[in-house]
Amino acid sequence: MDESDEPSEPPRFQRVEWAEIAPRRRRATPERIAFALGVAVVLGLFLYDAYVAHVYLVGSWEATPVDWAVMLAAVCLAAYGVVPAIQRPRSARRVIRAVRTRTALLGSAAALGLVAVLGLVAAPVLGEPSLAFNYAYQPPVGFTARIYNTGCLGEVLRGPGITRYCRGTLYYPLGTNYRGQPLDYLLISGARTAVYVVAFTAAFIVPLATAVGVAAGLRGGRLDDLLMAYVDVQVSVPALFLYFVGYMYFGPSLLLLLLTFGLLSWGGIARLVRSEVLQRREDGYVRLAHSLGASDRYLATRHVLPNVTNTLVPAVFHLFAVLVVAEAGVAFLGFSDIERHSWGSTIAEGLSTDPMYPHEVWWVSTVPALALAATVVAFKLAGDGLRDAFDPRTEN
Repeated sequence: MDESDEPSEPPRFQRVEWAEIAPRRRRATPERIAFALGVAVVLGLFLYDAYVAHVYLVGSWEATPVDWAVMLAAVCLAAYGVVPAIQRPRSARRVIRAVRTRTALLGSAAALGLVAVLGLVAAPVLGEPSLAFNYAYQPPVGFTARIYNTGCLGEVLRGPGITRYCRGTLYYPLGTNYRGQPLDYLLISGARTAVYVVAFTAAFIVPLATAVGVAAGLRGGRLDDLLMAYVDVQVSVPALFLYFVGYMYFGPSLLLLLLTFGLLSWGGIARLVRSEVLQRREDGYVRLAHSLGASDRYLATRHVLPNVTNTLVPAVFHLFAVLVVAEAGVAFLGFSDIERHSWGSTIAEGLSTDPMYPHEVWWVSTVPALALAATVVAFKLAGDGLRDAFDPRTEN
């Protein structure tokens, strides 16, 4: 009997033992080791601060509750951001090459890097200057301002009648506020607050939103309905109202603001990720891997997440910008910690200048407003540029 006459088996998918093909999951991965070591260091410093002596991080920077939260956020970002980049140098070089070849992305990355360096290093090293009410409302270098019962470090110019004007000097290059504090110090201190907002959001809020969106889109069914129902309820609760409730009981706190605005602002990202995952899970390569026995975890990390960056990255940077503006808005209204400087509170100081008019001391509100606007624009440009840099379907 000829072999061609033998009945052939119907075509079928061959089940693949993924554990034999892919390396087995290790419990002690470099990311987990880095995370555990970082948490141990932060925990040790916290216990030392609580039971032995206060911990000074840089210069006169004494750790506060929000500082501990941000340090944990830094550990998370280093363990699951920096360590994977070191392990995958090819991908890191591709992103760096993409940044270098895009002028807008390079400029925005440099601006955001400058804000981070000034906020985390310059602010604690410089320390808070002493109050100098006698030198309130000193104008920036190259400008003049009318003198109202205050001293003048620069040249005094006479105007009509008894009017006198003060010329700005390099001692206060950006001028001073009504307490005589330099605007450059207030600008740097506001940058540290903005860095705190971004670090907390990137480490805790964005992973939560991404995980919810991926789980809802990939699993579907009741889990999808339950998670999206929670998101619908969450987005209906005003974060500002919840912050005011917490303000009444706990007082002004940056950590309270981060918790209320952060935990109530990730619903939009979760919905975007879910929508993208619903489309990606129907792609041929995802359905093929699923039919061959790939787990949901494997599908999410290897096939789905790398292909939703074109939606996720711009949304994340948009959230950064929104929360930085939200923090400045709350500080502008006067519901923030007066011991922690913010661009919003400095802008408000420039609009409450009795007996002077706001336009006479324009630099007090203009300088932080320009810094806030530039930071928001940088976030927008960085999000659009990194969308292409991280997208695996884009060749640079």
